[in-house]
Amino acid sequence: MKYSILVFFCTFFMGGCSSLSLSTDYDNSIDFSTFKTYRWHTENEHNTASLKYLNNILDQRIRSTIDQELQINHFIKKEDGAVDFWVNYSVVIEDKTDIRTYNNYNGLYPGYSYRAGYGYYGRGIGAAYGVGSETQITQYKQGTLIIDIISPKTDQLIWRGAADGRLPKNANREESDKLVHQYVTKILSNFPPKE
Repeated sequence: MKYSILVFFCTFFMGGCSSLSLSTDYDNSIDFSTFKTYRWHTENEHNTASLKYLNNILDQRIRSTIDQELQINHFIKKEDGAVDFWVNYSVVIEDKTDIRTYNNYNGLYPGYSYRAGYGYYGRGIGAAYGVGSETQITQYKQGTLIIDIISPKTDQLIWRGAADGRLPKNANREESDKLVHQYVTKILSNFPPKE
């Protein structure tokens, strides 16, 4: 079961930009332009809860990708001493149901029909082509990756970026590596928030 959820999470990033929903929120009383240094938040209920969806390899892959992106943006990771912010991430996976009803123009339904002869139109006996509806029900998993920036002074959330999307069913390691990087980059492109 854990393996199948892991495969789903790995493929969370397979949908492409068009199917990924992004959101950010932040405390506008904070001057993010002064931030230069960071450290990972200590283990807590949020990142511990996420580990039920992940294995250690995927956890380290996500952390490493977040580190790389922060450092590309000139933030310095410090293992001790004071820092400007803490970073954390979490994952949520939910079962969803998609119900869609479509017009069906190809089915045979009792109703009006065309008969032989120019201009003849009337009520036919039996079946004729008509319009009906068809309902499709799809079960799928919805995955959300959340990156949090936390104040070391108050241990309060000051910035959050989240990406969520429908999880495809298949992905290999190379594809998940590439797409984890793409979407972490996309989330953190909004950090620090622009004035």
